[in-house]
Amino acid sequence: MKLILIEDEPESLMGMKKAVESINMDFILFTSNHPEDALHIIEEQRPELVVTDIMLPYMTGLDLIEEVTSPDYQPTVIVVSGYNDFEYARKSIQVGAVDYLLKPFSTEEFTEKIRKALTAIQTENMHLLETKQQRSFAEIGNRSMRDDYLVDFCLKPTALVEHLYQKMRLWGIEWLANQTFSLLVLDTKGYPDGKPLGREFSLQTFAIGNIVQELIIDYSPSVTFKDSQNRWIVLSGQEDIEGLSATVIAQIKQYQKLPLAVGASSRMSAFEDIHNAYTEALKTFRISSLSAGSDYVYHKADEISPQEDISSPRVMSLLISDREEAVIEQSVSYFIRHTFLSEGTVSKEDMVRKILNYLSQIHVCLSEKTSRELDEIPMKVWEQFDECKTLEESEGVLIQYLINLSREISPVKSNAMVERALKLISARYMEDMTLQIIADELSLHPVWLSQLIKKETGQTYMAHLTETRIERAKALLRETSLKIYEIAESVGYQNLQHFGTIFKKRTGETPKEYRYGK
Repeated sequence: MKLILIEDEPESLMGMKKAVESINMDFILFTSNHPEDALHIIEEQRPELVVTDIMLPYMTGLDLIEEVTSPDYQPTVIVVSGYNDFEYARKSIQVGAVDYLLKPFSTEEFTEKIRKALTAIQTENMHLLETKQQRSFAEIGNRSMRDDYLVDFCLKPTALVEHLYQKMRLWGIEWLANQTFSLLVLDTKGYPDGKPLGREFSLQTFAIGNIVQELIIDYSPSVTFKDSQNRWIVLSGQEDIEGLSATVIAQIKQYQKLPLAVGASSRMSAFEDIHNAYTEALKTFRISSLSAGSDYVYHKADEISPQEDISSPRVMSLLISDREEAVIEQSVSYFIRHTFLSEGTVSKEDMVRKILNYLSQIHVCLSEKTSRELDEIPMKVWEQFDECKTLEESEGVLIQYLINLSREISPVKSNAMVERALKLISARYMEDMTLQIIADELSLHPVWLSQLIKKETGQTYMAHLTETRIERAKALLRETSLKIYEIAESVGYQNLQHFGTIFKKRTGETPKEYRYGK
């Protein structure tokens, strides 16, 4: 608590100050002997109790009280006066004074009045705090109940019955029963199944929620809450759900520097569809969370429908046999996304298991077609899939495996000149081996040689040379204790930084990360 004593006579002010300081209560005391100074203190400190003499220089204490009092600041006032004039007492009551002291008064009388006033203020403050806390607890409890119901609506189909509608009206979300809506799932990128426990992740969730709750004010009607995995959910009646998503992503990137994954449902027209909206949005959110190149995924059935005609094991085996590499890549992309959205794919382990089962079926189809027994899927491939962090990485591993399988099963007769060129690259990749040098040794024009290599291998000369060097570097990193700069030099790179850049571009990891399996 704070109180101020205002008295222009120094001795009287000193006596009042000592009397107040003798009171055994917790408060901060201010004193002033001039109304201008007193006004400044009151405006800055807003004391709960003001004790003022009536007669002050240039203005009365009553005028001072009238000047500082406002709807949001109404202090308790005790007036001190040497004038036994009823008019002053009456006016004191008008300005809100709770007591009126006539000079001269005893120290005991003054002290007791101040103590009573402070006690009353303290009691009132405690009452206001309790009332505020009760109101706050009630609001939190009401919101918590609302959020629990909304999570239930998401997790299971729920019929709209009368008592639910009345609750929704109480919470101000009855619009969910009266208009179309979409649902968004939002969380930090890279955690499709929910973030781990910990203070850092709790702070991320808190920061995302603060921004989202602020933004949806401009996208009414909307409501936000957390699901069972602490992901933020937004139900919105706004048509421009893509605009809302883009705004949220931009704001969180700007103010929190967090990459955000967002999945959106299609437009729903019935309250009972909240569960379907959540299921749709959660699937597309998980794609967004694991996708390296997309922040926002919007559910469109024609974009995520399965493409059985080009991704089934039977058709894929035909593509592999015919070496249709471009179509293999396209089919893998369809397969990965369809598998990720299919029932039963909940975790990363589910995804890897389905991919490996798919490969096994392809092996069976190829064995039937070629009448040859294929080798089992190498353990290295299992490990590569397990290390993938994004859908694009999983696609890359699967595409490379199937293309290598295609080249193994259906080898193309190589051009003799190209074979000689590739042998030279394999033997001398660590040298400053230019296309011109090889062309001279084979007595061919470099442009013609370049075209032959591209036709036979599907790669440019430089791409093949780089691949040969990087593959050798990968082996040396895992199998030897040579320093990284020694490995770089041994495979033909004199500039360590350049080697590191090329290596990461090819593998997605730095040489050090690759060596230690990080």
